[in-house]
Amino acid sequence: MARLNDTSADAERVLIESYRRMSMVEKWRQMGEIFSTAKSLHAAGVRFRNPDASDEEVHEAWLRQVLGPDLVRTIQESAHGST
Repeated sequence: MARLNDTSADAERVLIESYRRMSMVEKWRQMGEIFSTAKSLHAAGVRFRNPDASDEEVHEAWLRQVLGPDLVRTIQESAHGST
C-alpha cells in the first residue's frame, strides 16, 4: 500500500538535504523536542478525556501508548517483585 504524502518531490528533497547537513547533536536535539511535544500533546489528550487524571495516570497512559500494555505490565510486576 502506498503511503499518503502531500509533500512535493522537490520539497521532500530539500527536507532530506537539510537533515543530511545537520550534525548529530542537532538531530538529537530536534528528536528531544519532538518527543517532548508528543508527550505534552498526549497529556493534553488524556486530560481532555479525563480532567481528573493524576500526573501518574497520565504518565502510565504514555508508557502504555509508547511501550505497549504487555511491556508496561511486565515492568510494573518486576518493580513490585511479582512474578
